[in-house]
Amino acid sequence: MSKNKHTLFSELVKPHLTSLFSTALRMTHHKGDAEDLVQDTLFKAYRALDQFQENTNFRAWIFRIMVNTFITGYRKAVKQPQKISYDDMEEFFLFKRLDENKELQETSKEEFLDTFFDDDIKEALENLPYQFRLVVLLCDVEGFSYNEIASVIDAPLGTVMSRLYRGRKLLQRNLWAYAKTRGYITDVTVARQS
Repeated sequence: MSKNKHTLFSELVKPHLTSLFSTALRMTHHKGDAEDLVQDTLFKAYRALDQFQENTNFRAWIFRIMVNTFITGYRKAVKQPQKISYDDMEEFFLFKRLDENKELQETSKEEFLDTFFDDDIKEALENLPYQFRLVVLLCDVEGFSYNEIASVIDAPLGTVMSRLYRGRKLLQRNLWAYAKTRGYITDVTVARQS
């Protein structure tokens, strides 16, 4: 490393600060906790910078540090992990419901989904159980590949794919419930199909 440690670290981390904070905020659900998580992550990454191998994926490396920091420190604050019933999940739940609704068939699924606001999608994401939310965030929001996610969360590729699949299905269910709550879908609309 020809540059001093501080300069090198600043150059490596700067492009990822916004992404780190937004992911931390989605993980912790609280601005102060997210700031603390990012600060702890940066501190640990700076201390361990000599362990980072040049010309490898710095983004995946620092996200892995953040995920591990969250798991060991911040997750302990949750006394009871969320429990979900896999029996309630159906493959393509949201799209099946859209297909069943004749009024919505006149509107494309993409147009319907575009009516959701970012805040509502963020809320639906935040309501996912932690293990699914993290994988969905890393893949669908941050754009990590399956292999990078496996490295970040230190899990087999099959686990990543399974959690992503289940997380997306839960997200579809949450968005369906949101649509009903907001009046996009009504019981009258659904009853007309029967």
